[in-house]
Amino acid sequence: MRYSWILKGLVLLFLACAVFGVAGWFGYQLFVAPHQIPPEELVGGKLAPPPDLSLPEFEKAMKIKEARQPLAAREALQKFTENYPFSTKLAEARKALGEVNADIFFSTIEAPEKIRYEVKSGDSLNKIERKFKTTGEMLMRCNNLDDPRRLRVGQVLMVSQPEFSLLIDRKTHGVTLLNRGKFFKDYTATSWTAPVPKKGMEKVEIAAKIKNKMAWFNGAPVHFGSKEYTGSSRWLELTARNFTLHSEGGPKPPGGIGLAPEDMEELSTMLGRGVPVTIR
Repeated sequence: MRYSWILKGLVLLFLACAVFGVAGWFGYQLFVAPHQIPPEELVGGKLAPPPDLSLPEFEKAMKIKEARQPLAAREALQKFTENYPFSTKLAEARKALGEVNADIFFSTIEAPEKIRYEVKSGDSLNKIERKFKTTGEMLMRCNNLDDPRRLRVGQVLMVSQPEFSLLIDRKTHGVTLLNRGKFFKDYTATSWTAPVPKKGMEKVEIAAKIKNKMAWFNGAPVHFGSKEYTGSSRWLELTARNFTLHSEGGPKPPGGIGLAPEDMEELSTMLGRGVPVTIR
């Protein structure tokens, strides 16, 4: 009798396992398996990132740039950086936008932000720069002028009146140029001897301005208009102590931020005394 009860118990246990096992298998197939990550979607054992939906727009903007349509490319790249701040192509888009911005600025390309000025009798470079509150250096480079004394009546000059500001990031060692508060171009420091923030002061911003512009040739200071100015090493000294942007390879100031010579030449041309700088 006792063995018959044991046998019945074993039969019931087997039947229960069979029933619940089949139910468990069907439950797994219905609710678990569809949500499992296929091996091909795992990268290094980790979940692969979702597809970047911004890629078509990035490729479209880059094609416009490659087609040498600077104004259309600027608009497309600007919209991309604003609409897709988390895109995997954001850094590339910012670099391309910076190149386009500089190309438009340092050219005779007509743009909405530029003034078209026709040289009149009695005009000189100094007179025109005072009229438009710009610099002779900027006028010459933006209009491909070799000699400021050779202006001719009827000659058309494109005049820009930017409102530049600089943002220096002590963490990334990046320098960002803004125009009227909007992104213009990124620059990367090649060397950094400027002060680093003390512990606990990393997020404290420093408000400064460009205090002085200097150029050096063979260790001696030179000025715009002299034959030595072309190819000289440039400095932009800030009001913040021991913060000076300088051309790499030239004289080094105490507390310097070194940039490629072509980058410093570009910045030195665009920026003058009093331009606001934020150091963060």
